[in-house]
Amino acid sequence: MITINKNIQSEILMTTMEELVPADSLFRKIDRYIDFTFIYDEVRDLYCENNGRPSIDPVVLFKLIFIQALDGIKSMRKTCEKIKVDAEYRWFLGIPFGQETPHFSTFSKNYERRFKGTNIFEKIFINIVMQAQKYGMLDDEFFMDSTHRKANANKNKYEDKLIKQIKKRKLDLEKEINEERTRIGKKPFEFKDEIEKKHIKVSTTDPESGYYHQDNKEKGFMYLEHRTVNGKCNIITDAYVTRGNIHDSVVCTERLKYQREKLKLGINKIGLDSGYDTYEIKKYFEDNNIFGIH
Repeated sequence: MITINKNIQSEILMTTMEELVPADSLFRKIDRYIDFTFIYDEVRDLYCENNGRPSIDPVVLFKLIFIQALDGIKSMRKTCEKIKVDAEYRWFLGIPFGQETPHFSTFSKNYERRFKGTNIFEKIFINIVMQAQKYGMLDDEFFMDSTHRKANANKNKYEDKLIKQIKKRKLDLEKEINEERTRIGKKPFEFKDEIEKKHIKVSTTDPESGYYHQDNKEKGFMYLEHRTVNGKCNIITDAYVTRGNIHDSVVCTERLKYQREKLKLGINKIGLDSGYDTYEIKKYFEDNNIFGIH
């Protein structure tokens, strides 16, 4: 016997948000283990204590970004549309049905007026990584790689620019060479800075991006995301973005120093591909007792 549902849209339901959200929801797990209350102290100086209208809860604003990233939603406008009807999202934000959810322009205005140009996102990232460390989710084995992200820029709209830069010198190696030459009675070399000249394409749409071209890969204006991941629970411990025409190895030691000093991570072993096989990186590994694998 066929069943046809009719007029269910107007049915009144007596239920709670707790009952609507599955027990194994990812957002329940995130809310259980990540303490977001530290955000209030981090953003307090960005709000006026005794003037203006009541603000949107700042934790809600940052949880919006979590929702967008975790579910791969392409825009904040679309994220805010989904929040209106999704019980999991509302539960995570603490906004029951019957209450208004934030408009996408609310996030945009808060970003422009309060958060843009500050290091608040970095502080939140660091705090959550340190919470993971407190739970024992990190060990001393890490992996580093980079991924190109396509910029929203037409690859055919650019200016040709000639740049001049000083070629990076291997000062430690130069010193070692001259010490050896002196030891065997030879005159030390006189090392000098070398000026490199090259033509690059600069996007007229997004000048901060960089033109990337390599055989058998897509060409165009890109950004390069340098990411470090801890191997124990696949926790991302660092994400750093540069122009797309920066080589993978250029920021490697800088980002490892950042994680060791800022996050106090014990990086003793790290897996890298052959693109990181440079003198500077090997020297840094040797000086800091880091075991590298590629």
